[in-house]
Amino acid sequence: MIRYLSQFLLIFALLGSVSAVRAQKARIAGLEQNEEYMELLRQQQALKAREDSAAQQITRDRQMFDQSANKAALGEEIVRLEGELFEIRNQIGKVTARVTAIEQEYIISHMDETSSSGGGGSVQSGEGVRSLLANSFFVSNLSKNDLTLFALTPRVEAEVVKIDGRIEDLYSQLERVKRQYDAAKDQDLIDSLLVRSGELKEQIEQVDALMERLWLQIYNRKLDRYLVLVDKIGTIDRLQLEQLDQESRQVRRAEGLAGEQLAPLVATYPLQKRLVLDYELTMARALGLSLAADSLAAEQKKFNAEEWSKQMTYPDVSFAPRSMVVYGEISRTDDVAQRNYTTVDDVPQLQVPKRGLYYTVQIALYTTQPKSIAAFKGVTPVMAQRLGNGQTRYVAGGFTTYAEAQAAATQMTRTGFRASVVAFSDGQQTTVAKAKALESAVTANPDGEAQGGGYSVEITPAELRLPTALREMITQRAPGKTIVRRSSGNVVTYSVGAFATRAEADALAEVLGSQPNVKINVTAL
Repeated sequence: MIRYLSQFLLIFALLGSVSAVRAQKARIAGLEQNEEYMELLRQQQALKAREDSAAQQITRDRQMFDQSANKAALGEEIVRLEGELFEIRNQIGKVTARVTAIEQEYIISHMDETSSSGGGGSVQSGEGVRSLLANSFFVSNLSKNDLTLFALTPRVEAEVVKIDGRIEDLYSQLERVKRQYDAAKDQDLIDSLLVRSGELKEQIEQVDALMERLWLQIYNRKLDRYLVLVDKIGTIDRLQLEQLDQESRQVRRAEGLAGEQLAPLVATYPLQKRLVLDYELTMARALGLSLAADSLAAEQKKFNAEEWSKQMTYPDVSFAPRSMVVYGEISRTDDVAQRNYTTVDDVPQLQVPKRGLYYTVQIALYTTQPKSIAAFKGVTPVMAQRLGNGQTRYVAGGFTTYAEAQAAATQMTRTGFRASVVAFSDGQQTTVAKAKALESAVTANPDGEAQGGGYSVEITPAELRLPTALREMITQRAPGKTIVRRSSGNVVTYSVGAFATRAEADALAEVLGSQPNVKINVTAL
């Protein structure tokens, strides 16, 4: 039992350390001499200062936007700052993950060094006491270890509230990222926000996983012991037993469905807590423990399962794939509604992929902005690209091969444009000749580009969340690697990476594949 108690007390220390980090002060006593840990805390504090500064500047710029004489320039600056802000937050997420990993490693390695005496205080044998577990029936039929563990319930439940508070804060950040993601017009920002969403979901699950070592240990043990005690009492009527059994089945069904939540363990806590209270109240009344029954009834009244369920529910936030990169043939239409622009001002900026080849067709080059969309002759889709010499290039269509782009350029020439193919490689403009050579090389070795991007290990757990055992194995076998959560309908996938070689990814996949109820794949990036 000392091991259980030590584990709980040390996890309390971890949960109590979530307050703001002060300069050069360890969040866990005993880690002051860990140089990496202390440096990470300093980095975390500096990044948070940068985050506050960038957020304040964005707020000021947005307030100035409506009155600005140069909205385009200010808008670009806001987008740049937003990209910088979310990159800072990405770094904060990575530093925080490493800080948490060091703390967890320290706690686990020192788990048996803390002991506790007492645990539940003196046990009374009389029937006229308010504590259910302090009555003689339970003292006689539960082990000392069980009594000590169950006595921790009030402290554990207080920590559950703190866990929920941390998840609520992370979930609010996730909802803000979702709003930014849907409104963003810059591909770099979109990609950054998508990565940030995965990191926030993973952080939510990491916090939720603390429930395994806190509430779930008590809940599972109580349920197991209470089933035996109910049978020993023998005087509980059949209707009450059927109601408890039905409630138990409802909780199990809810536990299965909770996998669709971002915090499934927190989401099922209210129903589990209500079930435990119902068992305890039923036993107290059957044994004639009036004071204990009154106390439990008051707690049950205060604990409204419906309200708690609503508060502790965090449905997944879906991020549909978004790409500002245009792929498609060129067409002409007189219907303005069918074009990707209505005025010259709202012609979207050209976005090109960061990796791989991309072709488009230049249809116009202007030193000053054209006065009317008539200059584009009804062509769609059209994009604009600001060049270094101050000119603006207008292009149409987006293609993955030179042959497609050249055919479109020929079409545009016949329409009356001085059209030419423009090529990009890995986000940078290149000559058509170099692009064609790269295209030929990729065709000859189609796996070459993917291999250059490394590999990730894709994990699909049956229970729709990453079990703590797998999370700890990843931390041990692949330290420093990022875990990103993605969901699509009833399928949740975790991506671990990136790995420089296939052999590294295969090594982790082999270890994780030994675990039950999980599907593992290695994917080239």
